[in-house]
Amino acid sequence: MDVWLHIVIQQMTLYVLPIIISMTVVCWLERYVCHQSIPHPFYAIAWKGTWLPFFISIAFTRGVIICLARPLSQGVFAAWIRFVGHAGLTLLGFLLYGWCLTHQSASGLPPIHLWWAKVLMFFNLCMLAIHVLPLPNLLMGEWLIRQPFFKPTFKLYTQYLTEKRALWLFVLLAASPLLDVLLGAWLIYPVYGELAAWATKF
Repeated sequence: MDVWLHIVIQQMTLYVLPIIISMTVVCWLERYVCHQSIPHPFYAIAWKGTWLPFFISIAFTRGVIICLARPLSQGVFAAWIRFVGHAGLTLLGFLLYGWCLTHQSASGLPPIHLWWAKVLMFFNLCMLAIHVLPLPNLLMGEWLIRQPFFKPTFKLYTQYLTEKRALWLFVLLAASPLLDVLLGAWLIYPVYGELAAWATKF
């Protein structure tokens, strides 16, 4: 129990700031590009969809950490903007991590800046990968909805997979090992390993 609690507290310390930055910046980018209004600056993180999947994945000590975006608009273009936003933040995390490796903290101080940069890169890589899931507001899901072969099931898809149900589906995915076994093993971890290796060569 003590070991589990230590891991949970450590993970929360590392992830909270990168998540706040990432989800907020992506929402601001969508607002700017799609010309949408936003109720307040922290609209993206001021709902349970951001935090429930995160807390559940941390509590179950999963490798893949995800949140549910709070989109300002529907459609492939908006999903593409969110995808590009997470790609840009992955690259930013990579560059910051490479820079941090060459600017180590003073002796005796925890290298928290290095870990935050690494988590920024990893978390946004996770968010990039979930866009291959066929769910609304994700790139693959928004693309599928508009395909002719998907039209017969479109009504059921939109009727039953509401925002609330999508949230609980994300919570179940975050709790289960499916994302670790599928997206993690086949996509996220190999790419993350390559990025981390490249960063050490800066």
